[in-house]
Amino acid sequence: MGSGRLQTICLALAVGLVLSDSSIVVLALPDILVRYSLSIGGVAWVLTGFNIVLAVVAVPVAHLVRRRAPGVLLLIGLAVFAAASLTCALAPSFEVLLIARGVQAIGGAIAVTAALEVLPVTTGSERRAAVVWATAGALGAACGPALGGLLTQLISWEAIFFIQVPAILLALPTLRVRTHPVLAPAGRPHIAANAALILLSAGLTAALFLIVLLLIEGWQMEPIATALVVTVMPVSAIVGAKLLGNVGSLPARAAAGTILLAGGLASLALLPEPTWQWTVPGQIAIGVGLGLTIEALTDAALRGRSPQAVHGGWTLAARHVGLVLGIVLLTPVFTHQLDVQQAKVERTGVRLLLDSPLPLSTRVGLAGELGVVVQGAGGRIPDIHEVFANAPAAPEARAAWDELETALDRAIREAGTAAAALPFLGAAALVLLALVPIAIGRRHIDL
Repeated sequence: MGSGRLQTICLALAVGLVLSDSSIVVLALPDILVRYSLSIGGVAWVLTGFNIVLAVVAVPVAHLVRRRAPGVLLLIGLAVFAAASLTCALAPSFEVLLIARGVQAIGGAIAVTAALEVLPVTTGSERRAAVVWATAGALGAACGPALGGLLTQLISWEAIFFIQVPAILLALPTLRVRTHPVLAPAGRPHIAANAALILLSAGLTAALFLIVLLLIEGWQMEPIATALVVTVMPVSAIVGAKLLGNVGSLPARAAAGTILLAGGLASLALLPEPTWQWTVPGQIAIGVGLGLTIEALTDAALRGRSPQAVHGGWTLAARHVGLVLGIVLLTPVFTHQLDVQQAKVERTGVRLLLDSPLPLSTRVGLAGELGVVVQGAGGRIPDIHEVFANAPAAPEARAAWDELETALDRAIREAGTAAAALPFLGAAALVLLALVPIAIGRRHIDL
């Protein structure tokens, strides 16, 4: 393997790793929530804070990169990112964790925008560099939840940040690429493509954030199992980009991917059963749509525009503004729906207890314990299985006991599914709105 190819691979991995942090903590959120005694709205700032800072600094940092040696700034950015990752892993408080996430975003923004100036040197063309850069970023964000879930389940949520340090440090020696600052004035950003990226990224929040909360919080799946389920999205994105990445024009691919994304999100709002198998078709549609749209819109935003770092900074800012917009708009809807569904679960639980053939004293005891669990859930879907851990020995009582647990568990899973339905439909609507700038760009701005 030539040095240029090795450097390209390392650059792509570095970009993917940095941008995976926009979503990598999704599956760790329940553990972080418990670790720092937070609400769902509070813990969402672990995601929101990173994306806000990255969105704010992306363009200013990109202008810095084009005026200084991009190769040097790439190494500096990755070193800052690694140091901040270590701080996240060792954070003694939630406030320290949030500050470290902000520093991560700054270092990451420097590294990712600088990488777009370095990649043309290693790939031999700006067109190829833009494709590698866009694909690495999209796959990093899509793979983030699965990787974070595996590390959380197998080790701990802190391992998510610990593992980034040696990964970055091992890549640094291979990234010594000589580049020169670009002093030519930057042209206007591609408004239509970046506007579409904002709306698509806002809707994509539901795929990267809400589906994980549904699987873990709503259906009480283990993080490692959830990680395996959500790998459907990045795998579908890779396959879709490989098979369809050169089919049709950029506007056609962008529009087709947008429709697939919206359809996949809408299907998650209409699940016939609260089981992970029914999420797979929707995730496939989302993944293929992601593989088509992000690459096509980033290509449109960068093609023929110089310097690449600045216009890459605009696309980076657009995507993370979209992620923040999605979190800000959809998380309150989800938490409100959880409150609504909690009230329904309580009524269903009362009815099931009244109808159960268990002895009255047993039902009264269960009612008290279940009430404590439901009220102590703090806006989350309650986990009732510990309440039912000590089953009676008598066969008839055991059968009634198990039947009641199964019925309550199904009611809770259905409540979690219902709570996510409206946010998924809202996300689908946001994605469909991206068709407007795509159409405008095609007609007036040469998308």
